[in-house]
Amino acid sequence: MPTIFVRDELRAAIEAATGGLCTVHYTQSGQPSYFRWIPKFNLEDLGPDYGTGVHPAFVVDGVVRDGLWIGMYPGIIKNGELLSLPGVDPTVSHPYTYFVNAARACGAGFHVMTNAEWAAVALLTAKSGAQPRGNTQWGRAHDATWETARRVDGGTPGNTSGTGRTLTGAGPLTWRHDGSPAGIADLVGNVWEFTPGMRLVDGEIQVLENNNAATASAFDDSAPWKAIHLSDGALVAPGTAGTAKYDSLVAYSDNGVVDNLGDFQIDDVVDFRNGPQGNNSDNYDINAMTFMALSADTGIAVPAAMKALLLAPGSISASGIIIMRNYGKRHMIRGGYFAEASGAGLFYAGLHYEPLLASTIAGARPAKV
Repeated sequence: MPTIFVRDELRAAIEAATGGLCTVHYTQSGQPSYFRWIPKFNLEDLGPDYGTGVHPAFVVDGVVRDGLWIGMYPGIIKNGELLSLPGVDPTVSHPYTYFVNAARACGAGFHVMTNAEWAAVALLTAKSGAQPRGNTQWGRAHDATWETARRVDGGTPGNTSGTGRTLTGAGPLTWRHDGSPAGIADLVGNVWEFTPGMRLVDGEIQVLENNNAATASAFDDSAPWKAIHLSDGALVAPGTAGTAKYDSLVAYSDNGVVDNLGDFQIDDVVDFRNGPQGNNSDNYDINAMTFMALSADTGIAVPAAMKALLLAPGSISASGIIIMRNYGKRHMIRGGYFAEASGAGLFYAGLHYEPLLASTIAGARPAKV
């Protein structure tokens, strides 16, 4: 457990109440933000199909970290800083770049929770046997409707009018990642969470190495994006032959509405796009399927690196769908939102919206290294 050298009553109270699992970090302007410690672990701790060595979430700019601080709650932006606070309406309706900048404004080490970090927390949680629920049906859990939380609009849980978001951390302990008061809240449902460091470009899966997204200065085309080679999981230049892609199994046809085309697969080529190549509009078909049902084309072995980043299923199972448009650029969103029902989950992977999406159901969670 890391040592906190500067103490105060709030921080001391939180650490004492959680046995040191949680603490309060103060931003550059002095605002408190609540975090949960996730200690470093190895890929072999997850299972033999996830590879060996330290999980990439704990390697930042070539340095292996002892652990990560993950925001206990979806973020709220106050005074220009992205904070993790209980009992508030999480900030939405901004593009991911807004959240990235608000997290950096907090000071050194603060950032938006990355895809690598989400994968580490989700896999470790599911490996432990925990399957947290959340606000997946307008203020209540769709699969346990007696589990409710206070809606930000004061509405009745389950009522499909108004705003279905709930106050951060207001749900029961079953909505915490480990079922304890010290657990990370609202990973499932409530609001989508942008998780930088992974994107889809015309169907090709691209990542930033390890957890370098935690300190990356940009997430545009100038960033050092890498593709994943299917032969061995090595990171290579985008556009290299044999890299991992999401290929639609159904040919696209423009019928003027947004349709769910059905399944897709991991492939080394893109045979079908679910929209015209180069068209970055969202008024076209999407593909969606249960994440755990995702498979690879005949003759392709999915590398462990993809499983470790929760881009392909492995031996660990959890709920959630994977949904994508494999044309244009799509940045990852995780967790699902308040009306996603069974589609939401720890393993939810959303690659269906443009990078500058500003939605009333999309926010971000702070983290710190």
